[in-house]
Amino acid sequence: MKTEKPTGGAILTLVVAQSDAETISSWVAENLGKTVVELKKPGGIEGAIEIYFDNAIEAEIAARALEPFPVRGCSIREYAAEEWTESWKKHFKPMEIGEQLRVVPPWLAGQSNRIELVINPGLSFGTGNHFTTRFCLEQLDRFVPRDRPETMLDIGTGSGILAIAAVKLGVKQACGVDFDPVCVEQACKNAQVNGVAEQTVFRQHDITDGWPDETYDIVCANIYSSLLIDHAATLLRVAGNMLLLTGIREMELDGVAETFVRLGGRETVRDCDGEWSGLVISTD
Repeated sequence: MKTEKPTGGAILTLVVAQSDAETISSWVAENLGKTVVELKKPGGIEGAIEIYFDNAIEAEIAARALEPFPVRGCSIREYAAEEWTESWKKHFKPMEIGEQLRVVPPWLAGQSNRIELVINPGLSFGTGNHFTTRFCLEQLDRFVPRDRPETMLDIGTGSGILAIAAVKLGVKQACGVDFDPVCVEQACKNAQVNGVAEQTVFRQHDITDGWPDETYDIVCANIYSSLLIDHAATLLRVAGNMLLLTGIREMELDGVAETFVRLGGRETVRDCDGEWSGLVISTD
C-alpha cells in the first residue's frame, strides 16, 4: 500500500450507511492505496468516511471512481498539515487484540500492561483495524507463545506490524518484505519505535520474483488471493511449520484453501468477517 503523507492536501468526505462503510473502506485501501478515517455514532444508521489526498484533483478523481457505490453525500475540502495530524489523533483509538496484544498510537503508548504495538496510524497499511491484519495478529498471539517459533517471514509487511508483534511475542528474528519501498522505510521506523530493530529486517521484495532457498518457522502472507494461489508452492516451501494467509475475499476462500491442501498443506483455522477471510495452513 502507498503511504499517506502528513502534508496539506484535500479531504474527500463520503456520507454512507454504516453497513456499507467497511466495504467502501476496503475498496479504497485495495484500489486507491489509501487508509481512511471512519466516523460513526453508536446506534446510528449513517456515518462518514474521510480520505486524505495530496490535492483536490486527486480527491475529485477518487470521488468519480466511487460513484458506483451507495454514497449518500460527498464533499471535498482542502486541509492543512496540522489538521491531518490532529484528525488521526482524534479518531484512532487503541485496539486490544487476542489475549496479549494492544495496538496503540505513539501519543497513547505506555498505558497498558498488554504487549503494545506502537504504530503511527495513517502512515502505512497495517494498523490492526482491518480484518486481514487483525486475523494475523490474533493467530500470532495464539501460536507464538504455544509453539515458540524462532523465525518469522511477513510477506506484504506494510507497517511492519506483524513482524514487530511476532518478535514482541517471542520470535527471535523476523523478516518483512513489501514491493513498496515507502512501506519498507516506515516499517523500519516502527521497529525502531517498538525497540525491536535488532531482531527485525525489512527489505523491498515482490513475491512474483520468487524466494531464495530459505525457510521460516511461521510465514504470514497478507496479499491478494490470486498471488496466494499462483505462488502456493513457494509459500509452502518457505514455511517450516505454519502459514498464515489472508487478503482473501470470502468468495475466494475455498479456492485458496483447496490449492494449499492439494499441494500438501493442512488447513487448521479459517475465519471470515462477511467479506474478508483468513486461513492457517500447517506445513509440518
